[in-house]
Amino acid sequence: MRRVIIACGGTGGHMSPGIALAEELVSQNWECTLLISNKQVDSRLVKKYKQFEYESVDGRPFSVRPDRLILFLYSLLRGTIKCSRIIQKRRPDVVIGFGGFLSMPAMLAGFFAGLPTVIHEANRVAGRVTRVVSLFARRIYLPKGVGIRTKRSSRIRYLGMPVRNEIRSLSKTTAKRKLGLNPQQKLLAVMGGSQGAESLNKWVKSSLPSLAKRDIQVFCLTGGSGADGSMTFRSSKGEEVKSLFRKFSDEMATVLSAADLVVSRSGAGSIAEMMRCRVPGILVPYPFSADDHQVANAQNFEMLGCGMQMSQDYIGNMLEEVMDVIYNEWLLQKFRRNLELADRTDIQGFMVSDLERIITGGMGLSAGSKQGVQA
Repeated sequence: MRRVIIACGGTGGHMSPGIALAEELVSQNWECTLLISNKQVDSRLVKKYKQFEYESVDGRPFSVRPDRLILFLYSLLRGTIKCSRIIQKRRPDVVIGFGGFLSMPAMLAGFFAGLPTVIHEANRVAGRVTRVVSLFARRIYLPKGVGIRTKRSSRIRYLGMPVRNEIRSLSKTTAKRKLGLNPQQKLLAVMGGSQGAESLNKWVKSSLPSLAKRDIQVFCLTGGSGADGSMTFRSSKGEEVKSLFRKFSDEMATVLSAADLVVSRSGAGSIAEMMRCRVPGILVPYPFSADDHQVANAQNFEMLGCGMQMSQDYIGNMLEEVMDVIYNEWLLQKFRRNLELADRTDIQGFMVSDLERIITGGMGLSAGSKQGVQA
């Protein structure tokens, strides 16, 4: 039996692809251990996916501030030592990282143990962890068109983001009913990622009466700082229009399938799940994301014809944009066709086959694998 350690904790954007790959590996009789953080988003997913083994590793994100840099280096040392102990206990054949602060100690520990190490980068700009571990990683998975400075370019494969099995497009009518919403009314889903987005939450609350007048319901994922609840307004016809607020949701396939349009930050995970559920979106990149990777993600999403992007500086114009798009069925249908075209590859299957080659020493390229696959 093959064994693998997958470092993917810290945020939903790192956890989700790690779980997606682990699902495929387990189905092919691999034994998977996921390295997670102590954050709430990780503990929620642990309860849901009980088929995997888990180990928690403390860590801190990189910072150039002297006080935080010292704490980062200390946590990196502690994390690497703990990951080394986990490797001794679990005896994996390969160590895989999905970015974030947990990937660095896991990848270093794997390298020092002489194991093959693999890094997956989902964003359109390679993160710090990817740039560092590319110096020694046996395989580097990047989105198509993304470059990275490395002397090991032969070890790069171009690949999209793995999506969990449960994320599947459902009937819009069925999905709205499951959420307790009116299937005859339009639905706008607003998502700020696993950490939430205060600016999007404020925009929703101020826009609810205007949206309701146009028969537009709202499902807003507020993140950890928000609160669960619901609000009801009247449409211009006098009908009730209900809107729901949730801190988290374990039914993202239902939420996205129910939505006629999404307003969201532009994390790679959110975009991949929108593609899988064929829901167009207006992306508002987080303006302080590392290396502006959310801006690059949103630009690519728009270039593929899957939706639109909007700077947070112009969020005051969002209501007008939503009204224009959500009732333009011709445009929505065009976006949906492009979303389907952008999501036609078996990413997990490619990764499992590639990992087998890496472990057995078959680093040469099989027919058609040089460029990988892209979602």
